[in-house]
Amino acid sequence: MPAVKSCRLVCPNNTHDPIPLPDGVTIHVGRSEATRCIDPRCSRKQLEVTADYTSGEVTVKQLGANSSALDGIELEKDRICKLPEDGIIYLLTGMYPQKVEFTYEDTPQSSDKKKTKYLENKTKDKKKESVKRPAIDSIDSHHKTKKPRKSNGEKIKEKDMPENGEADKTVEEDEEDIKKLEEKLKILKKNAADKKFAFTSDSEASQHEEKMKNLKGKEQKERKEATSSKSSSSTSSITSPSKAKKTWQLSEGPPAEETKWQQFEKLYVCTRKGVRARDKVAGFDIDGTIITTQSGKTFPTHLGDWRILYPEIPGTLKKYHENGYKIVFFTNQLGVSKGKTTIDELKTKFSSVLDKLGVPAQIFISTGGGIYRKPARGMWDFLCQRANDGIKVNISESLYVGDAAGRPEKWAAKKKKDFSCSDRLFALNIGVNFYTPEEFFMSQKAVPFSMPEFDPRAIDTTSPLLDPPNSSITSKSQEVILLVGFPACGKSFFSKYYLTPKGYVHVNRDTLGTWKKCVDMCAKSLRQGQSVVIDNTNPDKESRQRYITCAKAAKVGCRCFYFTATITQARHNERYREMIDKSHQPINDMIMNTFKSKLKVPELSEGFSEIVRVNFVPKFKDSEHEKLYKQYLLEK
Repeated sequence: MPAVKSCRLVCPNNTHDPIPLPDGVTIHVGRSEATRCIDPRCSRKQLEVTADYTSGEVTVKQLGANSSALDGIELEKDRICKLPEDGIIYLLTGMYPQKVEFTYEDTPQSSDKKKTKYLENKTKDKKKESVKRPAIDSIDSHHKTKKPRKSNGEKIKEKDMPENGEADKTVEEDEEDIKKLEEKLKILKKNAADKKFAFTSDSEASQHEEKMKNLKGKEQKERKEATSSKSSSSTSSITSPSKAKKTWQLSEGPPAEETKWQQFEKLYVCTRKGVRARDKVAGFDIDGTIITTQSGKTFPTHLGDWRILYPEIPGTLKKYHENGYKIVFFTNQLGVSKGKTTIDELKTKFSSVLDKLGVPAQIFISTGGGIYRKPARGMWDFLCQRANDGIKVNISESLYVGDAAGRPEKWAAKKKKDFSCSDRLFALNIGVNFYTPEEFFMSQKAVPFSMPEFDPRAIDTTSPLLDPPNSSITSKSQEVILLVGFPACGKSFFSKYYLTPKGYVHVNRDTLGTWKKCVDMCAKSLRQGQSVVIDNTNPDKESRQRYITCAKAAKVGCRCFYFTATITQARHNERYREMIDKSHQPINDMIMNTFKSKLKVPELSEGFSEIVRVNFVPKFKDSEHEKLYKQYLLEK
């Protein structure tokens, strides 16, 4: 056995720096800066860890009151256990994983073994590249009904892909690999002749030579096929051979070499070791879709209060991963912005969840509002544009699964109403097939659901602005125009775009502060011979009567422009403004609900000379703004 050079505890999730374990020195591991563990249930001296370099063993003893676990098995307090090099010790059961990592003294013989092993692995990998991965039909019949379908109901055409999940290399890349392997083989043979190094047996050299011949045969066959494909594509397709070849190469990327966490404003992205960029994505929500609470409560009571929702989940995810899908989780975690949890706690929790699932995956965590919060498609766009190694995602073959599906009360026995429709709307915004966890993992039938009353996709920018359509926005005579409508229904834009350029004085409580100052400004402007637009919400007769009285005192007419946008559309407009204007001060739901409770639809009997209904017909700065507006932005 090679001599141990050093030993350390490392986090498989890469959430903290390695913790050195000197030979024969007892180290206490627990809640500390070193482990980034802040859970109060974990003692500062949760574990006692000792490494023995002579025997190459590490012993662990639990000191803390709450259970630690070794490879999923809970430990007993004060009992000493051996921690194998490949074993995982959890500071708390299912949380804060640690792994032993030994470094050995290097010797000429061990170096030769590494080189020979590397050569074997490379040639094995080359042989595997010619093996085709099973199509999605290889998933057992329990899941066949859940295969993605195109919008016209036809099954998606499956693609042949390599068994080991790696994209096929080009002929040129194969040729280069062969040259490198030949050079290494020559060096090893020379060293063997000089008796500096040796193969483990005479047959091993011949085996390598045989594998090299097979690799060359594969390379020649692929070159021939590529030449044939190039010839046919030049006559049967308008796509150039170079572009077709590029698409073939980029169906899948190399595996991530290590787990990495990244932050982009209020978005956190975790790419786990082994994750590959792929052109098919199986997306999932986490809470209520992959996990639920152990306590049975709606919200977890502590960091470790979770369990896998259905036993079928890990196996299903692995099958989709093996059949060419990139597994990606998208989760809203507004609690971080509200101070109810921390991103470090979520990193620890979700890393433990992925350990339990046993499948390489990416996680996108939205910790605030804005474009990254579902149902807005910001997290998905980030994945496609910046977190998939440039490989284009095939929307028609991708899917999304979530529990926020707009299902009513008692959609199943003892089931509550879904808290929102955000997951279903997220999938709609993206354009992928949507399933609930019960449909996808348990093959249950789809149940009825409700959609929001406002559909932003139905907005027509060419529809009439006014009703009746022949109404005039401005008047040649001096007048007062009083606007009535929800906050964020377009009143201020209407005033500044259509009225103030025509000389109307803009009166607004947000600017002046009180309604009395607004009335004074209205009366003063009328005395000066100017027309006035009152840009307040003016929900009830009392608030409107103040300005009708001003108009009568000045002996001018008073028209009412009633904005027809509903509270749902106004909320949508408000969410949209938050996303395109970071300086915008958000309007909360309480203000919206207050207006709704006070609203009395205006009538001519109040003293108006005319009532004009104003439809919401938005104007957009560019196509990107229009695209954003026509997404579902509200969760309910």
